[in-house]
Amino acid sequence: MIGFFKGRKQEEPIDIRNRFNWIDELDNQKVDLSGQDFEARLTEIKSVHPFLKSEDGKRLIQSLYDDMIGIGFPEESTKIELDLLSEIFSPETLDLMFFNPSNGLGNSFHEGQFQDLVEVDQSYSYLVVPKGLILVVGSSNTILPVITSIVLSYICGNVTVCQLSKLNGGVISKFIDGIPSRCSAYTHYTGLDHADPVDVGILKQALIEVPWNVINVWGGEDANNFYFRNVAENPARPRVLNMEPLTGIVIIQKSFLQNNQNKVSADLARSICEMGQQLCSSPTEGYIVDDCDRGDEADAFFTDLIDDLERRFVDFENFETSYFKLDRMLTFAQDHQSRVHLSKKYGNKISVIQSKDQSVFEHLDDTQSVSIHERRNFLELIEVGSFASLLGLIRRVGQKHTHREIKKVQTILVFGDQGFNTEVLRLAKKVGAYRVVDSRYIFERHPLEALDGSHLINEFTYHLSVIGSVPYQQPG
Repeated sequence: MIGFFKGRKQEEPIDIRNRFNWIDELDNQKVDLSGQDFEARLTEIKSVHPFLKSEDGKRLIQSLYDDMIGIGFPEESTKIELDLLSEIFSPETLDLMFFNPSNGLGNSFHEGQFQDLVEVDQSYSYLVVPKGLILVVGSSNTILPVITSIVLSYICGNVTVCQLSKLNGGVISKFIDGIPSRCSAYTHYTGLDHADPVDVGILKQALIEVPWNVINVWGGEDANNFYFRNVAENPARPRVLNMEPLTGIVIIQKSFLQNNQNKVSADLARSICEMGQQLCSSPTEGYIVDDCDRGDEADAFFTDLIDDLERRFVDFENFETSYFKLDRMLTFAQDHQSRVHLSKKYGNKISVIQSKDQSVFEHLDDTQSVSIHERRNFLELIEVGSFASLLGLIRRVGQKHTHREIKKVQTILVFGDQGFNTEVLRLAKKVGAYRVVDSRYIFERHPLEALDGSHLINEFTYHLSVIGSVPYQQPG
């Protein structure tokens, strides 16, 4: 989460050119890069994959790992991110991402060859052209989304400027500078400190005066508000692509649970523990749909879930003060007829709440609530009698103090049979979710899928229309 400090009024005018000598180079770099061959950049980035398997590449990854552990990233989530980072550069993944039937370059790949000009009919064709200048704003709790944006922006032919968290900015720039690619020559960093009023003034000036084409924000509510508010004054009217605060939920079919209890427990525990429930895909609330003829209790499942959470437990020492407040939350739940399942080994650092028909925390005020950003290894599972009850519950997730700043549900993790999954898909359309996944894809993106409804490749390019009998010679 990115926080912002309201600085005092500046006495002297600020000139961002005094801080960043690359500002005046951006226009020339845009022209230079947009005139280069797309296939050459794609081939160049594909070469990063074998590099990462080499001894030099392994040393780079180990250095990133050491840096991330040193600044407080959990060990398991760091390993996951770095494994996924290597996968981004595989030729198969890059081809799937770029020549995707559902995005703007899908028609540019024909009979195994890239086509610069796409002929739709005899009088209409188009070229896929870079937008130009991209600003990527990173969050502090992950490196993968920002690196993905930087690399895709470069392949598309854009110049990229990054405003990164001071926590992980050095890790991201080390990786981009360390891979065998010219990407680093077209990537710049601001390194502005949101706690420094002078830096905030420079950032505001950059947002208003630099003719950005796209601003890609990975951050929380404060970050999005800050960028939207200041970009509104930019005469270039850049497109703001905000990856807003979202969350995940889990929906479980009770009859499926009874027949697959061990698997559901293990997979759900993994989705909760790894990455500390801080990704938008991690489930922070869950529902069990009772489709059984008899009212069987699920006590054994909750016992198994606590055991599996204990096996994967990672302590977050910086949340000690939240655990005291969490005690009041758990007492509130018990007083309102919910069952509270705690770890015998770690106490309330592992908490699973068993509620009936509605969330016990819907009427909990802000002074008693511990938000999803302040807790780990915590899940409320609400048992309902039908799918009809779920629509209202899911729509109210972001209205609770426990989920403050959350705009909507991104990911629905589902455990059920085929008919149940079909019902979940219908529900997902109604609540506006972006993904319905099995447990394999909680932390992993499919190369073909959109990011929260948007393909970055589409956002970083546009179609230049070629109409009528305008002659065009394919390069090569």
